[in-house]
Formats: sequence, C-alpha cells, structure tokens
Amino acid sequence: MDTKKAKNEEVEGLNATRRPESLFHIQDLREHSKELFGVKPEVLDGALFGLNQKQVTKSEAKKRIREFLRKEAK
Repeated sequence: MDTKKAKNEEVEGLNATRRPESLFHIQDLREHSKELFGVKPEVLDGALFGLNQKQVTKSEAKKRIREFLRKEAK
C-alpha cells in the first residue's frame, strides 16, 4: 500500500514539474507540416482557418488537424 501511495506522489510530482508547451508561429508549422504532422501545408491551413492567433502549440495544431480531417465534406 505504501508503494502505491509513493507512485501516485511521483506521478503528481512529474505533472507539477512539466513545463508549459511552447508556442510556434503558424507559418513555421506550415513550412514543416509534412515532417511534423504528415500532412500538406494546405491541410494545416484548413485546420487552422479562422483561428485568430499567430502562434499555436504543436498539440493544438495536431488536434485541429485531426478534427479537420474527420469532418464530412459538404
């Protein structure tokens, strides 16, 4: 029981020390979209269309790409 508590404390400690994710300029992500996300720049453009930010995290871009590709075409 003590080891389970120790493991939980370790996990909480790791989460507390994790740094916030870096922001990247959308243009930089666009230039490297194939290497980073495996999609063409046009797909990234569509996924981030209407976003009123100049910077975004990689995980946010990845999430938006995934949602964009799952959308049904009209």
